[in-house]
Amino acid sequence: MAWRWSWSSLIFLVWGCSASRFLSPQDQLVAREPLLRGHVIEETPPLYLRSNSRTLGIRLRLQLYWGGALLRYSPKPPWYVFRRMPKIRYYTYKLGQLLQEKLGEPPMLVSQRALERDVKLLEEAYLREGYFQVAVQAQVKPLSKYEAQVIYRIRPGPRWYIRELDIEGEDSTLVSLAESFLQRRLLPVNEAYSLRRLDALREEVHQMLLSEGYYKLPLSQILWEVDTTTEFSNLKKPRGFLRRWIGKAKEDAPTCVVRLVLPSGFTRYQMSTTEVAVHTPEHLPTLESVHGSIRILTEGRALRIIDPRVFVSRIYLPSQGYYDQRAIQSSQRGLQSLEIVQWVAPSLQEDSVQSLRTRYDILLRPPIEVVWSVEGFQSTQPLVGSLPLPGASMTGRFSHISLFRRGLSFRIRGQAAISYFRRRPEEPLLPLHNLGGELSLTIPEGSLQLRQASARLLSSTIRSITHVITASYQDIRQVDFSRRYINFSWSRQTRFLFQDKRQEEQTWTPLGLTFVDSRFSDFFLGQIDALSPQVRSLILRDYLPRLTQITAWQVSSNRNYFSGGARRRGDYSSLLIELGGWVPFFLEHFLVLSRPQWDSTYQDNMLLNRFRYGVFIRVLAEGRLRLRLISPRQQLFVRSRVGLAQGGFYTLDVPFENRFFVGGPNSMRAWQFGALGPGRYTYTQNLFLIPGGTFLLEANAEIRQTLFRGIQLAPFIDVGNVWFLTDTYFEDARGIFGKSPWPGIGLGIGLRWDFSVLVIRLDVAQQVFDPAGGWVLRNFPVGGIRSQYVFAVGYPF
Repeated sequence: MAWRWSWSSLIFLVWGCSASRFLSPQDQLVAREPLLRGHVIEETPPLYLRSNSRTLGIRLRLQLYWGGALLRYSPKPPWYVFRRMPKIRYYTYKLGQLLQEKLGEPPMLVSQRALERDVKLLEEAYLREGYFQVAVQAQVKPLSKYEAQVIYRIRPGPRWYIRELDIEGEDSTLVSLAESFLQRRLLPVNEAYSLRRLDALREEVHQMLLSEGYYKLPLSQILWEVDTTTEFSNLKKPRGFLRRWIGKAKEDAPTCVVRLVLPSGFTRYQMSTTEVAVHTPEHLPTLESVHGSIRILTEGRALRIIDPRVFVSRIYLPSQGYYDQRAIQSSQRGLQSLEIVQWVAPSLQEDSVQSLRTRYDILLRPPIEVVWSVEGFQSTQPLVGSLPLPGASMTGRFSHISLFRRGLSFRIRGQAAISYFRRRPEEPLLPLHNLGGELSLTIPEGSLQLRQASARLLSSTIRSITHVITASYQDIRQVDFSRRYINFSWSRQTRFLFQDKRQEEQTWTPLGLTFVDSRFSDFFLGQIDALSPQVRSLILRDYLPRLTQITAWQVSSNRNYFSGGARRRGDYSSLLIELGGWVPFFLEHFLVLSRPQWDSTYQDNMLLNRFRYGVFIRVLAEGRLRLRLISPRQQLFVRSRVGLAQGGFYTLDVPFENRFFVGGPNSMRAWQFGALGPGRYTYTQNLFLIPGGTFLLEANAEIRQTLFRGIQLAPFIDVGNVWFLTDTYFEDARGIFGKSPWPGIGLGIGLRWDFSVLVIRLDVAQQVFDPAGGWVLRNFPVGGIRSQYVFAVGYPF
């Protein structure tokens, strides 16, 4: 009976909110989206006339709007009765207001004023693309008594081309600066007129003039002037049969002269002095000192937190002495990179008619931070390093972000998780734990040699260097397995910001050490007895005590990839090269500090006849591409990864931590981490027996469609797998790339909630092709263990 009442209520609402109740005879609804006949340009302006949104073919939001109007204004029963009842009068009004203003959508009516606005918008859109003669005719075609279809018939004239690009202006300095700048740019001469491209060129000229000292020059004072009256004679036209196909339309098209008109009467400012004011929220700077050419203002508490000279080396001065907005932005970015800085506010003041004084107000945060968190958890799918059963975890972190008053960041982090396991009800509880700790020290550039600190001249490429030293320990106790890690690494991070807004980061890790000590039970050993001897040796080798030494170099480049819809296109690329075990190999075989030893059972090198280590090389390349499709609300994201790892000298297999794995929330989302591969090889369903692979191929693509208020719908596809190459312990043909090169394929759809500072996503992925199981609907059904539900934070790529 419930469904009958629901359908009856819906029918009553639709009937009670019919168009005849609210529209006058001369009103007409826009039935469908307006049609553009003869539309030839890529841009479609947002039109005033559009149809009401539909849900399953019903204008549901329009019906809700009219329902709210009935509750608020209708003089007929039963609606006005609700407004007369004292106890429900208020709620009736609020419900009507909610339906009209929040959930509903007002009717989209055809009007002569809206038609004229749309015609003007279309003419302006064609004018921006070089169609200076265009005729747009609006036609209203009635479909019923209250509905009509709007059609815009567009007849564009020829598209104009730019024959010459000149510069005009009374200020000779401005003209010479603009001419020298445009000589280094690729100008749109002999190309179709495009106001979008000309405006981008105008903004570049404006930014250049700002960097040359024209502090008060607004963008609105730089104008484009188009001259279509100039006639050109003796135009050279291409000869031959290709003229009919390529050259004729372009050479016979009308041409125009475009002039960049520069203003006059603007002063070119010089930078006189630079001030740095450092303070805490409770105090104002009162103490004054001078370091080089920088005037420093500070107060007692800020002076006890950090030495003000740390900020001096992060100040950029214009190379020619004139005001340069880029120098201020670079200085602000460099000052804000220190963790002790809460915010930086630059300001400018006029000292005289032609000089400016720059001031940077720096607010410091408390130098000591302590964070504690306790939570309970329950996991039914054990992954490497996580606990499989109910338990509790506690995390503590202590940070001192201005150590020794130098801006050094020192952190101590500890984490503990406890759980239990019982194989049978009559057996006693087995305690499980995951204990870990980490020490890290971040040393920004210029924090140690403060006596030599000085402001830097601005160059076309801005560089910043940071050293990071990290030491960590982790102790994992699982049901049939335990492992202890000791890590130490030292890395040097160099960031570059180029003048074309491209960002590049290079990370050089001269030394990275990992000590691993593992133990496993007899039951765990019995689980892999059924495997082949070589695969069994490969797994056992992964759990033997060993030393891994890494020397790595990674470079990444980003051009507008993370800028959202602000740019039409963005790209990101990275390359990682790792050399493992070469330092101990060099010490033993070249410096002969000890007699070289080998482990003949598992084919590994031995350091001091005690520490097992592998010699290998590992390369991973990744590329990402972002393309804006129809509008900034719809974008295509593509990622591809290729990886190769190979052992050297006596080492036959790459260590476990340095192999490649696919699956999980940021890779092949239809599989759990490590559950796919190598190739079409299947193994015992115990996630601690993940072999991984030494060769990786993966490609991912998704379309992110923004619906409203940061909510995105994202259908995606993932293709990829890992394999072993020949001459390894993994001799099974199903996992060798040359004998079974089949990738896995997964499809899915996801939701993203983008809160600017945080992205939450929910993905549902289904295996379409499993190299070991076949195709969906042919070899296995939809759902079950062949599908995955991913809840994660951040975008997958």
